[in-house]
Amino acid sequence: MPRCTSSAGRGAGSGASVDFLGGGAAGIVPRLMRALVESTWDRVQPALRAVVGEAVHEAWLKALRPLALERGVLHLEAQNRMVCERVDQLYRELLEREVSREFGTPIAVEIVPAPESLVPDALEVGPSQPIIDASNRTAWLVIQALIDGRSMPSRLFLFHGPEGCGKTFLLQFWRKARRGPVLWFDGPQLVKAFQQAIRERRVAAFRDELCQDVDLVVDELHRIAGHLRIQQELTRVLEVRAELGSVTLLAARWHPRDVRDVDEALRTWLLAGFVTRVEPPSVGGRLMFLRALEGTRSRNGRADAIERLARDVQGSFPDLRRAWALDRHRSHPYIERKYFELIDPRRAFDRSLAKVAEAFGVEPEEIASESQRRRASRARKVLCWLCVRSGLSRAEVGRYLGRTRAAISYAMKSFEQDLLADAALRDRVEALL
Repeated sequence: MPRCTSSAGRGAGSGASVDFLGGGAAGIVPRLMRALVESTWDRVQPALRAVVGEAVHEAWLKALRPLALERGVLHLEAQNRMVCERVDQLYRELLEREVSREFGTPIAVEIVPAPESLVPDALEVGPSQPIIDASNRTAWLVIQALIDGRSMPSRLFLFHGPEGCGKTFLLQFWRKARRGPVLWFDGPQLVKAFQQAIRERRVAAFRDELCQDVDLVVDELHRIAGHLRIQQELTRVLEVRAELGSVTLLAARWHPRDVRDVDEALRTWLLAGFVTRVEPPSVGGRLMFLRALEGTRSRNGRADAIERLARDVQGSFPDLRRAWALDRHRSHPYIERKYFELIDPRRAFDRSLAKVAEAFGVEPEEIASESQRRRASRARKVLCWLCVRSGLSRAEVGRYLGRTRAAISYAMKSFEQDLLADAALRDRVEALL
């Protein structure tokens, strides 16, 4: 697959809080880096021209535009898809060699097409196509091979990577593109299904259901950590499914070696499959996603703002969507209300408060009060942890709870120690994410 593959898509999950707009002193570093990249790219041009000749340089390389340097990759933009594919096939190695020489360190090159070469009038974010870039290309190739029915060395595949990098979306894309029945569970659903089967003494029947010769998907596999009996049953399922012709697709936040409290037999079976990591999107993928969100205005009027966000917001797809909504709101006060709600910290706090109150059986008013009852104190720590994981700052959480930022930091530190010591608590809290 060429490195310039481009399409519109969306991600799932949430990520850590970031300085979305890069204002003040925080914005100086990105500007300096961009100036360095542009000046270096200008210095490379004579060497490129000397190697390929004036005519070839004028036709294919001169109009390439540097977007950003990130994680040792220089991201370039071509005028259109044809130029993108041609340069990728014929001149990428030359570009990498000359750029690496100028920077004094190995640099890879990724090339994306300009937005004019995508959908002519409007870019759409929807379930039709995911964003494909260097961050998820291997997983994408696996999905395409399965859709095309090509022979694969394994029938067990595991995608792992941080929250919000699009693993679930890839699985959903595969399910939509293929034909036939699919058994689909996320981690909490699978745990609950096994627990019910154990209570009703029909574990063998449920295990047989999972061993049908139909494709099986388990998303959020890491949620089975600590459930030893369920892990043992899942190991038996994988043993049987290894002899079937159907596919088993798994997704987890961590590599099998890094998931805590996992039975070694299950870990071995997971490692025996095809395991690949999905990273957060690169600057090229972020740019495609933001352009898709913005639509036609990403090519005129808002082009500079979209490129700035793509360079500065190094996070997950939800991080990008929140940053875009905030930036668009600041530019356009009459933005549709639904976009503002995505980043309204008070709404995010209230949603988390309702979740924690229901899960821990404590009234929301008591959690937000000065009560030091054990249940209320425990629920308050969970709320602090959940809110910060959802992107709120410690200062915002403290403001809504009537406490200082230092108090929130102390509560989170104490709660993280509780999580390490209590597997059951980890399961309850992870179910709220």
